[in-house]
Amino acid sequence: MEYRKTKQGDAISTIGVGCSHFHEISPKEMDLLISFAIEQGINLLDSATSYLEPFNILGPVLKGRRDKLFYQMYLGLTFPNGQYVRTRKINEVHKAFEEQLRLLGTDYTDIAFIHCVDEPEDYKNVFDSGVYDYAEKLKKEGKARYIGFASHTIDICHRFLQDADFDFCMLSINPAYDLDPVNNIPFDGLDMAGLDQLAVSKDRFSFYKECEKRDINIQVMKPYGGGILLNSETSPFEQAMSVPQCLQYALDRPAVLSCLLGVRDKQELKDAIGYYTASKEERDYSFVAGLQHKDMRGTCVYCNHCLPCPADIDIGAVHKYLDLTLAGDQLAREHYLSLSKRASDCTQCGSCEDNCPFHVEVREKMEQAVRCMEAPSL
Repeated sequence: MEYRKTKQGDAISTIGVGCSHFHEISPKEMDLLISFAIEQGINLLDSATSYLEPFNILGPVLKGRRDKLFYQMYLGLTFPNGQYVRTRKINEVHKAFEEQLRLLGTDYTDIAFIHCVDEPEDYKNVFDSGVYDYAEKLKKEGKARYIGFASHTIDICHRFLQDADFDFCMLSINPAYDLDPVNNIPFDGLDMAGLDQLAVSKDRFSFYKECEKRDINIQVMKPYGGGILLNSETSPFEQAMSVPQCLQYALDRPAVLSCLLGVRDKQELKDAIGYYTASKEERDYSFVAGLQHKDMRGTCVYCNHCLPCPADIDIGAVHKYLDLTLAGDQLAREHYLSLSKRASDCTQCGSCEDNCPFHVEVREKMEQAVRCMEAPSL
């Protein structure tokens, strides 16, 4: 296991466990997964999930293990009806955070992230509502050892650096998001062939460097692009990257501390841990420099920030099974049909599209899912 240190000297594993898929697994599977992670030296656990149920299960699973794990929790992540709802109402933020601490069996979190700030109006609301002040209060009181912000929008990230004082940033990082053949700068400082040809977005690269300068650690979400980069049929490069290549790419960015992986089982975590024994050649991602790629804007990465859905549809799951079906996965349709709510339950209200940080045309995708996966087999 490899570790990187925070500015206070905490050694954090460069791979962490995310629980975005924990609502899909049993308590026993969750226990086995957490136990295996700790055995392998992983000490980072992220708590961003689309449903409340994993918190109810994680409490007993984590009992007696608090000193072995570095917790990441979120201010504004709430579950009023069991399904994720983002809020800036300070009383709701406070109540949800305290409840999640209780369910996890702890009285503090190692990092408190202000959850998912992507739009200018929402950015202003973080300060006007008192959420930022609350984060600072938690740090002062020792209920959060570090504070951070999570965003998918690089302009918002820059604004946070200008206007406030943070220890961490949570950001999606992978080649599909970083590479910009028009507004770019040459990438330097890495000992890997071909990187002088990588067209890295100026805005993103300058943000990484500014975080490095200010000693702000970046935690990476979506290093695989929601799995899209691992499949040549779905990759914007039309060529698959491997798990070690994706992880190496993210960990090579300035200021990056760790990559958070939403894993479903022990095997997926084993695949990720294979990064540490992979050769330099197996980690080499420089081939992407010579590939054309399409913009990821409009592509679902299954983050479920589009929730809540008035029809209680797990929108990320619907999109995932649709993409897998279109890529030729024969079992994906069966998994889709086992969902309690399907695309045919969509009311076409459009609230999901207002919330989506990647500007996915969700309603159109729902109609496509009905056609592809609910129409009778011919």
